[in-house]
Amino acid sequence: MPIQQLPLMKGLGKSPINADYIDQLPVNLLATPKEVLNSSGYLRSFPGISKRSDVNGVSRGVEYNMAQNAVYRVCGGKLYKGESEVGDVAGSGRVSMAHGRTSQAVGVNGQLVEYRYDGTVKTVSNWPADSGFTQYELGSVRDITRLRGRYAWSKDGTDSWFITDLEDESHPDRYSAQYRAESQPDGIIGIGTWRDFIVCFGSSTIEYFSLTGATTAGAALYVAQPSLMVQKGIAGTYCKTPFADSYAFISHPATGAPSVYIIGSGQASPIATASIEKIIRSYTAEELATGIMETLRFDSHELLIIHLPRHVLVYDASSSQNGPQWCVLKTGLYDDVYRAIDFIYEGNQITCGDKLESVTGKLQFDISSQ
Repeated sequence: MPIQQLPLMKGLGKSPINADYIDQLPVNLLATPKEVLNSSGYLRSFPGISKRSDVNGVSRGVEYNMAQNAVYRVCGGKLYKGESEVGDVAGSGRVSMAHGRTSQAVGVNGQLVEYRYDGTVKTVSNWPADSGFTQYELGSVRDITRLRGRYAWSKDGTDSWFITDLEDESHPDRYSAQYRAESQPDGIIGIGTWRDFIVCFGSSTIEYFSLTGATTAGAALYVAQPSLMVQKGIAGTYCKTPFADSYAFISHPATGAPSVYIIGSGQASPIATASIEKIIRSYTAEELATGIMETLRFDSHELLIIHLPRHVLVYDASSSQNGPQWCVLKTGLYDDVYRAIDFIYEGNQITCGDKLESVTGKLQFDISSQ
């Protein structure tokens, strides 16, 4: 009897809505390329999650702090270093995080708050009026990052971004703190760093800024690099993440139907399949702006995780040699949205936060319960 091989990486079916052929994506299963039993790969269960600790609230952000060799996580109204509380964080929404040699910074409620390692807390503000230094309209902080000894943040609703002073991180640079991404008249949605560049993400372009090396007081410290500009924008502040030595992002509807892209050599390359684009297209621009992207790596899987209001999508770069490989993550028995978020490697385990309850968890590879 001849052997019949069935494709497991993804199925093929008809949509009950428009009768179009669509990919039937694996649910809570990862495609693993490996020669097993005359097959080129197999499906393995996504690791399960077990409870780790009780915290103050739902997960709002996480970052590995290299200066302290510890994971800093914002849950509810508290900032945690590992499992111990180190500070209070206002608000309840998503936060941006960055760190330096002397402090862990959190962008929250329109402010850049620095939790210094000596226990003090400072908020970035202008120099005293009698100092003689320039007074800036700092406005409201939208997103933060750090590069070469300075924090950088974008001013909400504008195309301006600022850098902190080298000597006192709680104030803007004394002479040249403000810069503009002039190709983004609707404002900078997000900001990040790539290699030695500040990256400003708008709704229709992505601009890169490099250091000028100037040492003269008042001279510009950063200058735009037009050759690296990407003619795509991001859908929301957290719809971008470092991935594969570059950035992955969900594009803004301003540049056409939204999709998922990876930046490379000044160009954006799509990695979404038609079925993934159909899912993304089912969201309004306002819903898409609330999306969150993160990366996760374990057992040679290079995962890009996209948290949307009604879906959690996973792209596996290690299994995508013959085409983009996607899967869907769900929680429970009744098609609920996947609850875990903010994965990070901590110690010798992968920890995560929760979208609904005041707990943290850890991936457990001998179970598959979600």
